[in-house]
Amino acid sequence: MNRPIEPQKKQALLEQCLAAAIAAGALDTSINAIAKKAGTSGRMLVYHFGSKQEFERQLISLLEIRLREKLWSFQTASVEGVDGLTERLLEMWQHLTSPEMRGLLKLTMELNQRAIQGDTETQEFLERESQQWVESLASLTNDRTVALSLFHLFQGAILDVLTTGNAERGQQTIQAFVEALE
Repeated sequence: MNRPIEPQKKQALLEQCLAAAIAAGALDTSINAIAKKAGTSGRMLVYHFGSKQEFERQLISLLEIRLREKLWSFQTASVEGVDGLTERLLEMWQHLTSPEMRGLLKLTMELNQRAIQGDTETQEFLERESQQWVESLASLTNDRTVALSLFHLFQGAILDVLTTGNAERGQQTIQAFVEALE
């Protein structure tokens, strides 16, 4: 007779795996590799989640929750004590390019690669996240077109940071964009 799965253990295991994936900046193709990084075994992950696909689906769902928490916590923090659109956007840029965000950004870029390769679930996940960011930027700018432009600017600048390590160039681009708006 199989032991019943304990929801608290399963959730803790999922949290450990997400932390390991963020620290690595990647979802490994091998369930055993991510399990090892999280301090467990691939067998335990399959036991708790049923399959690699279900494990990854739940891991990406948890990532979505964490990304939204980061977005909302930043949105709240950035509004307090910061005046002007330029200052708010630059503060957002500083937050996004901080060392603690690097693994999360790399993981998001890996998900972009999956979406490019046609993974429908990942495409849907990224579409939801994109809409959240555009809505957040729209509430900051009061202009959906500007928000969409900023979203794309941030996406490109983040890719530049991840590939070159140059965060200053993104900061300069954000400043130039806002100055051109004014």
